[in-house]
Amino acid sequence: MSEPERPQVSWKAIDEGAKLAASDGSEVGKITKIVGDPEADILTGFAFKRHALSDEQMVEADHVRGIWEDRVEVDLPPDAIERLPRYEDEPVIRVRPDDGGFFHRLFRRR
Repeated sequence: MSEPERPQVSWKAIDEGAKLAASDGSEVGKITKIVGDPEADILTGFAFKRHALSDEQMVEADHVRGIWEDRVEVDLPPDAIERLPRYEDEPVIRVRPDDGGFFHRLFRRR
């Protein structure tokens, strides 16, 4: 259930441990990580745990219906949330467009 009486917030403003709510309004987990690029203002999704001993799972931003400081609501039912993939921390590698890439940096003359 959405919370129309409370204003939604930016994905950058949610509290640590915010609740993850399924499409039926039931709480299905707690957010453990916000996945995205704050500088580019791009949200990829949220890592969450269904309970303290479970593995982290990933819900993509495409499924987010609403964001409040203490709650993220998605458009998936609880059974679909159980089947979401494990969250795997992937390193972010940024290449500046003007640096010519790895080999250019490796072999450039100084």
